[in-house]
Amino acid sequence: MAKNFLKLQDINKTYSNGYVAIKNFNLSIKKGEFVTLLGPSGCGKTTTLKMVAGFESPTSGRILINNVDIKDLSINKRPTATVFQDYALFPNLSVIENVSYGLKMMRKPLKGITNEERKKVDRAYKDAVKKASIEIKKNEKKQKKLLKEISSLEKIYTKYPEVLSIKNMRYQQFISRIDSYLSQMHKKYGTEKLKHLSFSNFIKKTVNTWNRTIFKSKRPVKYNVNGLNEYEKKILNLKKWFEFKTPLDAKIDKLKFRYNDLDQWISYWSNYADQIEENYQKKYTTRKLNKKEIKKIATDMIKLVGLSGNENKYPEDLSGGMKQRVALARALVVEPDIILLDEPLSALDAKVRVQMQNELKRIHNELKLTFILVTHDQEEALSLSNKIVVMSKGKIEQVGTPKNIYDTPANEWVANFIGTANIFTGTYIGNKKVRCFNKILQCRDSSNLKKVDKNSEVNIMVRPEDILITNSSDSLFNARVTQSIYKGEMFEVKCSIKKQNFTLKTTKSIKVGDLIGIKFADKSLHVLPIKSVYDDEFFEVDLNSNE
Repeated sequence: MAKNFLKLQDINKTYSNGYVAIKNFNLSIKKGEFVTLLGPSGCGKTTTLKMVAGFESPTSGRILINNVDIKDLSINKRPTATVFQDYALFPNLSVIENVSYGLKMMRKPLKGITNEERKKVDRAYKDAVKKASIEIKKNEKKQKKLLKEISSLEKIYTKYPEVLSIKNMRYQQFISRIDSYLSQMHKKYGTEKLKHLSFSNFIKKTVNTWNRTIFKSKRPVKYNVNGLNEYEKKILNLKKWFEFKTPLDAKIDKLKFRYNDLDQWISYWSNYADQIEENYQKKYTTRKLNKKEIKKIATDMIKLVGLSGNENKYPEDLSGGMKQRVALARALVVEPDIILLDEPLSALDAKVRVQMQNELKRIHNELKLTFILVTHDQEEALSLSNKIVVMSKGKIEQVGTPKNIYDTPANEWVANFIGTANIFTGTYIGNKKVRCFNKILQCRDSSNLKKVDKNSEVNIMVRPEDILITNSSDSLFNARVTQSIYKGEMFEVKCSIKKQNFTLKTTKSIKVGDLIGIKFADKSLHVLPIKSVYDDEFFEVDLNSNE
């Protein structure tokens, strides 16, 4: 079995304004896999790809290739090549010149290398490994000490549930929450003069003048709430706990900065020996490719992507599909271990997109490289990938094969995002059985059952294509048709059972208003745990208390 080749460990990405783009991201990819990062706009999939490529740096975490952390390695030193959505071709260079561009930096072994020259390279590499090992151990020891300090301070978050509930809130989110309360207050109470001047300015001013430390004040301040309305109380409540935790945040952030700085040094020393070896190889054992070699390699790659005969054309003379083939050839020609594809087909029309999907699959099968694709197109992800990573709001919702993702989604969000899902409410009664519409249904799919308790409310998913129309004597339920739309090969029929709406697909022509019998197989029934909505509101507490 192939070993994990690329690992993203505990990756977090937070921008300077406090926006969290990626949170606690962990993913392992085997060599030669075709992996798709799938999700809606803003879910963090492109940010993740950019961090692997080196265009973005994670706030924390590690990016390991063959157990070596590359997160602080420069772009040109990484074993990756990126194909961009907008092609990013050089307009003043021909097709063959675009493809050849990266080859000018490639090297090949020299002939007639002496034993002494080989020994110089080997000796330099071994010395570098020894030196790097010593430095890595020093930095890891310092990191271990810092982790203890961070852990000790973070225990303070757990002391107060009000602080824990807003643990990840930073200044921008704090001001945004206050502005939200102000807006709600204006809607409820009109434009009457607020009791604390302009609350927004009042809060911002006081927050900007905080100079206490966590050690000067062990308890949050008390505020007088007499005469305040509910929203003003909420604002002061939030201010109280946010003000209390801010010095703690600053202390922890400072320690984390030192930790990440050491992490960068560990990454540097992890790659140190390879850099030394490369420098010695350049000097003693390798040479640059000559023009004849470059032309042959580029021509072969152009042939591989199906562009033979277009070598001397310029980007402006090419169609969108042809430009994308040039971009793909330019990435492949430098022999990377990982090809990164940032929504490369989104600008193409439907027919060309399908052609390029087939080409990508053919090239992947032929070259056996690791492909990582970013897309929001579910059909594209399902048709191309060995593994799909479904993302939402900077986090992974589910990882699995296309079949597993479609057939057994981990939750309601994934079920609705991938294809069309009919979601019914029911009760899990145990032994792989659920009660729905006062009937007991058997469920063969047990993948999510360990997440639900007996006699708890659950969601039940059935795909439209798994619902069969049958006569009333053989049906599980009777449903009323509310809409029937012809979509070429199939009719998309919308029905309702006891005010719950669902969709099915059939080749039969069904009239609106008809009462039809339906059934579905046990294997088509999937139980989804009802995901509790995370409420990041701070706790309502007594502002006059001494806590």
